[in-house]
Amino acid sequence: MARAKGSRRRKAPFKAGAVAIVGRPNVGKSTLLNQLLQFKVSAVAPKPQTTRENVRGILTGDGYQVVLLDTPGYLGRPAHLLDQQMVRLARDAIVEADLVVLMVEPRPPGDIEENILRLLEQESKPALLAINKVDTVRNKAELLPVMDEYARRFPFREIVPISALRADGVGLLLQLVVRHLPEGEPLYPPDEVTDRSERALAADIVREEVYRLYRQEVPYAVAVAIDEFREQDAEHGGKDYIRALVFVEREGQKGILIGRGGQALKQVGSRAREQLEHLLGRPIYLELWVKVRPGWRKDPQFLRWLQETNQ
Repeated sequence: MARAKGSRRRKAPFKAGAVAIVGRPNVGKSTLLNQLLQFKVSAVAPKPQTTRENVRGILTGDGYQVVLLDTPGYLGRPAHLLDQQMVRLARDAIVEADLVVLMVEPRPPGDIEENILRLLEQESKPALLAINKVDTVRNKAELLPVMDEYARRFPFREIVPISALRADGVGLLLQLVVRHLPEGEPLYPPDEVTDRSERALAADIVREEVYRLYRQEVPYAVAVAIDEFREQDAEHGGKDYIRALVFVEREGQKGILIGRGGQALKQVGSRAREQLEHLLGRPIYLELWVKVRPGWRKDPQFLRWLQETNQ
């Protein structure tokens, strides 16, 4: 297209906003967040309810900044105070967000998805649908009725099939998210990838390894508090010293967590330390102590203390 001599192409306005990633437990929200950021800010494990708080990741690109909110898995019927808190956090993220990404599995909506759709309608939130785990579907034509059903239920701005685990479709999803962001100034410095503290990341990584290594009720009964975090500690050869308190609800769970001769807990510590050293880029001395706190998931005072300790 011809332009008058001396004219300049107008620069596209900067886009910035908060994007809540919501969905049922274990649908792949944290995997998607980590893929988008290419940096681990959210715990990932092959069990539901790994994420227990809203995790904020920050992705800044050419002309945009996306503040990503990874939310706890939306639960149909909260069983105790911790579950209720997780549901409230997911709802708060939807209310706070400028845009919502509803992440689902490649099947028709269930009760949890219906609850989220009703909330999106109530809040009049613009939303994109990300159908995850499409790598598990051999015949891609089977996705069409799922897409049609969701399109019938809610006016999604876009519907995108993805595999967060394999990063398939993730780049396209990001492009569409940016397209639907509001215009605005960046909310964070361009080099910042998360507003989470190193204490919070350390607690998440220890709990993630518990989720990976233990079965049945033990992972869900575990809370992790970072009791001490000293950088370049002289007493430990200049390594960062981290002492984590691992809480369980019963003595029997404590025995399982520690294992015979302490070997099981040593494995948790070794794997968590390796992750932390890779993430922080510094040598780590990690100490784990297991404590019994009966009924901590129902104790509001303990839950507040836990949140404050890991900030």
